[in-house]
Amino acid sequence: MSYDAPYAWVVVCKNNKVHHRHNVFFGHKIPLGETDTFSPPPALERTFPVCCDECGQEYSYKPKELLRIEFDLPDGFTPHPSFV
Repeated sequence: MSYDAPYAWVVVCKNNKVHHRHNVFFGHKIPLGETDTFSPPPALERTFPVCCDECGQEYSYKPKELLRIEFDLPDGFTPHPSFV
């Protein structure tokens, strides 16, 4: 485990019809913001909307659906407003 690895807050897209055939076991992860190994998640009290960067569908996510994973953010990445 490296503490210098890039981490991001992500949610898994709920559009299974599109993403299921590409990544059957893990789903498509939508990056929301950059983080590190130890920072707590942002204080989210209710659901928040997220538009998928791949399929374009928008879904609401609960704070408990937020994940921190080792993830290289794409070039030109713009963080979700709740994660700025």
